[in-house]
Amino acid sequence: EIAKALALDARIIVMDEPTAALTSHEVERLFEIIRDLKKHDIGVIYISHRLDEIFTIADRVTVLRDGANVGERPIGEMTRSHMIEMMVGRELKDEFPSRVPVIGEPRLEVRGLRRGGAVRDVTFTVHRGEILALTGLVGAGRTETVRLIFGADEREAGEIRIDGNPLAIRSPEEAIASGIGLLTEDRKLQGLALGHSVRENFGLPNLIRLSRGGFVKLGREREEFDGYAKQLSIKIPNREARAGNLSGGNQQKVVLAKWLARNCDVLIFDEPTRGIDVGSKYEIYLLMNELAAAGKAIVMISSELPEVLGMADRILVMHEGRVTGEITDARRATQEQIMELAVA
Repeated sequence: EIAKALALDARIIVMDEPTAALTSHEVERLFEIIRDLKKHDIGVIYISHRLDEIFTIADRVTVLRDGANVGERPIGEMTRSHMIEMMVGRELKDEFPSRVPVIGEPRLEVRGLRRGGAVRDVTFTVHRGEILALTGLVGAGRTETVRLIFGADEREAGEIRIDGNPLAIRSPEEAIASGIGLLTEDRKLQGLALGHSVRENFGLPNLIRLSRGGFVKLGREREEFDGYAKQLSIKIPNREARAGNLSGGNQQKVVLAKWLARNCDVLIFDEPTRGIDVGSKYEIYLLMNELAAAGKAIVMISSELPEVLGMADRILVMHEGRVTGEITDARRATQEQIMELAVA
């Protein structure tokens, strides 16, 4: 994409979340390219929710909130806490809400999960009230693993149990019926029908409960959606607004709403805060904590190590389709420990 822009002799290049799917090494290479572009008098507008990147690469920062410019500063005059405060419109003392976990019996058990070279003999357990982080470099097999659990891909071997009961999951429909919900990595392609209304998206995994005789009970669907929209502070002009017109944070909240309505026992969050502003991130973190406190089992896939360390009770690290290590006390772990396991 950068090469295409340069071939057009562009003098200004806009990069919108350019590192979302890059490894740490590729991010460093991107930053080298940006510095070289600056030497050739090419301007770069760099859009990102990853604050560390902004302090690494930017010369000047403009902060937007709800479609308005709320401030502009040279990077040398900006602190992380000040930037967060500008983004959310209030003081936010901690990026991650505190929680005292109450971890119960095993809820989701995965044994010997395998599919080609992408997922190789993956075994783990998630307990009631626990947030388990599944992390590693891009391509490590994290998303492939949870797609097998959800029945989106066919597994070659392995066993899945919920509350001790073995499940023969062969499709997402069967996974949903078994109490498993998946917030996909790419909400635009896999999590939402962008051309449909937010109300319709909310109803999709809940049609069995919200319909009778093949017809959707629209009044009940509207009432339930309105309740979750209020609970999650989803900012929409009305319930018939197209999902594709919402911001990333509000799109993710719509995805969350439809799974909350299913009352799943196991919730898998695949990159839950990718491309989302700090304020919406905090709200999603609070919700994840509330779900865990209610006895749900949470699996969180994340490439952002601060997020992993700030939210997880336990961490599994993957590399080339295998689990290469487990960190049982996530609160005392370091990014260096995770990276050593991720490149093992």
